Amino acid sequence: MIDYNLRAILKEGPIHATSVLTGSPVIIEALGASPYAALVLDMEHSTLGASDVEGLIRAADVSRKPVIVRVPEIGSDIARVLDAGAAGIIVPQVETAAQAEEVVRRARYEPIGRRGIGAGRGAVYGAGLSATFTDDSNDRVLVTVQIESVAGMDAADEILAVPGIDAVIIGPGDLSSSLRVPMGSPEFWAAVERIFASARAHGVAPGAFVFGDGALEGFVSRGGEVLFIAGDLMWIARGAAAEWGALQDALAAPAGSSVR
Repeated sequence: MIDYNLRAILKEGPIHATSVLTGSPVIIEALGASPYAALVLDMEHSTLGASDVEGLIRAADVSRKPVIVRVPEIGSDIARVLDAGAAGIIVPQVETAAQAEEVVRRARYEPIGRRGIGAGRGAVYGAGLSATFTDDSNDRVLVTVQIESVAGMDAADEILAVPGIDAVIIGPGDLSSSLRVPMGSPEFWAAVERIFASARAHGVAPGAFVFGDGALEGFVSRGGEVLFIAGDLMWIARGAAAEWGALQDALAAPAGSSVR
């Protein structure tokens, strides 16, 4: 079992990752060769289950690439994916301090949380259960919550004051929908800045899922430290669209000319 320490990495600088929804170990191995610091397995917006996640973490270990798992909701999947060897978690739709406290309770061992000790893959099937196992896990595992609604934004100070939260991740699509404004609008960025300010006030790293033109520059310029950039399905769709465009340019070019 590889002991990734994303919390230590975050203390040294930003974490830039990309997402995987397909559940393909081939995609995991291919992206494992990329320069991204980590891969995000998305259980919320895919059909991935905990058993799928365990196998995909094994595939990522081939390239020594840590995996962060976005669980569908606050619940038993938090402990299950961590027991499978996830280096961190993302929990969506957090809107209250009580929900943030429940995330920490499920993700961290005593004395910070109440996560149960199990002999799963993350504990080398019991062989890794040393006297320092729980403290070491608390030191290593990255715990992030998503704020992606007006309710979450309004409660950001209380949510991010909860001990044990390492980063806050904005869900831009849901936040813009909740605000009833377009992504990238002045009102959208004002909300982002408000959440990021709350994060910094409480020593929490600000971050976001990043999709679409202009979003990357916007989050980087505002100090985003944990950025999950595009993903496997988006890379495939963009690559197909780019090659189709190149084909159309070639077909439209006069005979004997070059479009490259």
